[in-house]
Amino acid sequence: MAAPATDTEEHRPPEVARIEAFSDGVFAIAITLLSLGLVIPMRDNLGTALHDLWPDFFALALSFAVIGSYWMFHHRLFTAVVRYDRRLIWINLLVLFFIAIMPFSASVIADYGGEPLAVVVYAANIIGVGLASTALTAYVFVGRRMCASSVSDARIRYAVVRGLVTPCYFAASLLLLLIPVSTSTVELSWFGLFVVDAVVERSLGRAARAS
Repeated sequence: MAAPATDTEEHRPPEVARIEAFSDGVFAIAITLLSLGLVIPMRDNLGTALHDLWPDFFALALSFAVIGSYWMFHHRLFTAVVRYDRRLIWINLLVLFFIAIMPFSASVIADYGGEPLAVVVYAANIIGVGLASTALTAYVFVGRRMCASSVSDARIRYAVVRGLVTPCYFAASLLLLLIPVSTSTVELSWFGLFVVDAVVERSLGRAARAS
């Protein structure tokens, strides 16, 4: 059963704050664990060791950006949440599951980045986070189930579309493996997401903020 409906963040049930605090903790731990993969290998000189550490640093930087962006997305979403129920909690836990295994996926792409399967594993993790986050967003906003009635249609449209951009982009990047191209090409193509994301933000974000 959902908690009593309220229309302002100040009157949200305390359980909503607990869900958000727990989620913040999972995001923080996951992003901290990424640094554990940075271990300088034993080489004849520091320059060679740092060069050989590049795949690990690439995986850390990319995963840090992904987790950080999803934390911001999650934070913005929960500023609109004024109710909760068991389904919301379970969908949120699904999001956190995919966040929690990001350090593992980062280590896979760092150690086996030259293998197509490693690219698929990493992309699948990102797709999982994206789809789960979009499901959470839709559950909160569609029909104003868990948000205030004052939330605009433009904000809802923006949140759902923005949530689908990342999983769709990573799914499309896996099609490059069918050409085939090198796995490094697929990995470098992921940085194009920042351009796509900026376009979506420019086209829909302004209307959402103005509403």
